Amino acid sequence: MGPAVRLHSRNFAFLQDFDSDLARLGALAEWAFHQDAPTALGKLRQFAEHMAKSIAARNGLALDRRANFDETLRVLQQEAKLPRQVGDVFHFLRRFGNSAIHENLGTPQQALTGLKLARELGVWFVRSYGPDRNFTAGGFSPPQPPKDATADLTREIARLRAQLATTESAADRARREAEEAASARLDAEASARREADERAQWEQLAAEEAAARDEVQRALDRLRAEAQNETPAVMAKLALAAEAADAAIQLDEVDTRVLIDAKLAAAGWSVDSTRLRHAAGVRPDQAPAIAIAEWPTATGPVDYALFLDGRCVGLVEAKRGRTDVPGVLVQTGRYASSVALSDDQRLPTSLTGEAAGGVPFLFATNGRPYVKQMETKSGVWFRDARRTSNLPCALSEWFTPQDLREKLAQTIDGAGLAEETFDYAGLRPYQQDAIRAIEEAVERGQREILVAMATGTGKTRTCIALMYRMLKHKRFRRILFLVDRNELGKQTLRALANTELEGLLKFDESYNVAGLDKKLPEKEDRVHVATVQAMVKRVISAEGVDERPSPGTYDCIIVDEAHRGYTLDAELREEDLEFRSLEDYLSKYRRVLDFFDATKIALTATPALHTAQIFGKPVYRYAYRQAVVDGFLIDHAPPRRIKTALAKAGISFSAGEEVEVIDPRSGQIDLFQTPDQVDFEVQEFNKKVYSVEFNRVVAEAEARYYASLSQTAIAA
Repeated sequence: MGPAVRLHSRNFAFLQDFDSDLARLGALAEWAFHQDAPTALGKLRQFAEHMAKSIAARNGLALDRRANFDETLRVLQQEAKLPRQVGDVFHFLRRFGNSAIHENLGTPQQALTGLKLARELGVWFVRSYGPDRNFTAGGFSPPQPPKDATADLTREIARLRAQLATTESAADRARREAEEAASARLDAEASARREADERAQWEQLAAEEAAARDEVQRALDRLRAEAQNETPAVMAKLALAAEAADAAIQLDEVDTRVLIDAKLAAAGWSVDSTRLRHAAGVRPDQAPAIAIAEWPTATGPVDYALFLDGRCVGLVEAKRGRTDVPGVLVQTGRYASSVALSDDQRLPTSLTGEAAGGVPFLFATNGRPYVKQMETKSGVWFRDARRTSNLPCALSEWFTPQDLREKLAQTIDGAGLAEETFDYAGLRPYQQDAIRAIEEAVERGQREILVAMATGTGKTRTCIALMYRMLKHKRFRRILFLVDRNELGKQTLRALANTELEGLLKFDESYNVAGLDKKLPEKEDRVHVATVQAMVKRVISAEGVDERPSPGTYDCIIVDEAHRGYTLDAELREEDLEFRSLEDYLSKYRRVLDFFDATKIALTATPALHTAQIFGKPVYRYAYRQAVVDGFLIDHAPPRRIKTALAKAGISFSAGEEVEVIDPRSGQIDLFQTPDQVDFEVQEFNKKVYSVEFNRVVAEAEARYYASLSQTAIAA
């Protein structure tokens, strides 16, 4: 598999026996590092793409042969075959590789980081899919600096060499030093000759690459066929091995910073922690949304300061590896109290509330993607410091600049909400009590809120009044109204269009409402009605950045009928077919809720176990019996089942039987011969065909039954 010509690489040679194409691409990237950084980054992108397709094949996933890198990664993430940290490394190599290939962009520093991350990816790959789950490849061996290396890059390579010297074995050190000494003894002519030979090898490898593609594809097809014949137990072990290998990845603080840079950049910030630094003279007036590294404070520099239009809106402290992130957030708060800002770099006090140092938003991260099971060791931790009572929370991704702009425009004290009357929407007393309970929970800082109200007591109307009050007093700026079916969404939209509020205005006349067909709300939209299935696609498997919401898109999520579709215990709908099981459905539903920095409010008639696990105990209950006692619902007798002769016999026609068919428009009756046996579901038949005789029989049976009950009561 792959061409015969090889370039030697101390960092990627371990892949030769496992996947020679990966070893070749890694070696090419390492060689190109000395010549041209964009070329190296382009080869690293090819390295990552080949590995992604190999992972798909080893998991038996059928991909279109024309599937590009983006599509391959999307399928792997949808099928949960790509652990989150590994996914971040893949996306880093994809993003910088795309810029290198299409725009010839890339610095030697980025290429060096790419080499380190690609090597970590290779080790993870061997641990996950090779025979040795504890495989080690030794330390990263930094290449010689390129001719145009900056002072910072030279220092970084020297640091990596020193780090390698402390971790490699005596034998490895002796071998490396011998190779370096032999290289140093080469005179200029020999060095030039060797460089020419290597260039010739590289050109030959590039020429052979196209010829090798068919062979690579055949090898991937063989791997896919083998995987599809494996048992589910074997494939489950592969997934567990991949997760375990992902947890073992160790990134140093420099690599962590680079990954954070990439994520901040993807969120819309101007950022480059090696170039956009305070010490390098970078100031916030150089971009409308910029993250400046190593901003000074009285107790040392903070890793990043976030500026919008020249004003500091947030500070970020980043640590390496397995650091406890909430503890780092405390350090960010200390930096905020003494951050060095001029008057024109500070926000007005009217926007900062109780925030120390006038910096409203505090962040901390260790670069690891958010994992619910390792909550304090992963994700981006955030605290809105404008109120001292605000608690920190974990985010799965970074806020966009627009997210923070909208947060700043949001009222932080909820002034006037408690005094707001209920003189609209025709709310019943218990609906008013439910709204008060929710509002009190929100003011306490509670972020998961559950209300249990019996069926028929008007949960949707309660939700509409609650949303109106919250938006009116700017407690929330945009609300996601989450349903599990399109029909429920349409009912909600009709209710929003028909519910009168103040000034006889309907809800959708007071606030902009985005419907089911809109993927992302516009800036002016205040309520967005969407299905769980649609949000899963947009959050987890969106095809492009423009179709994916950010963590700050909504600051409140209302789940009406929260006991419904999140169980899949009813009919299986077409849009649910992409979910493999109840656990998969609930997992993705929970990921949607966790993705947004939002208060979650759920209303349900019958809280299921998983509903209470997500939203906690109800802050308010209004049960069916209480509604009957209060006169808002009518009690009913236990249902009775009436079986007619038709129901017992059924409706069936044999194959070839002649039946009479009537045209309902003309009344004409024709004979029709059935091509096959035809069976009718009687219950469905009765819903569509109204028979006077059938209705008479049922009514008479009911009359006799209640007459007998009356006679029994009189006799008693």
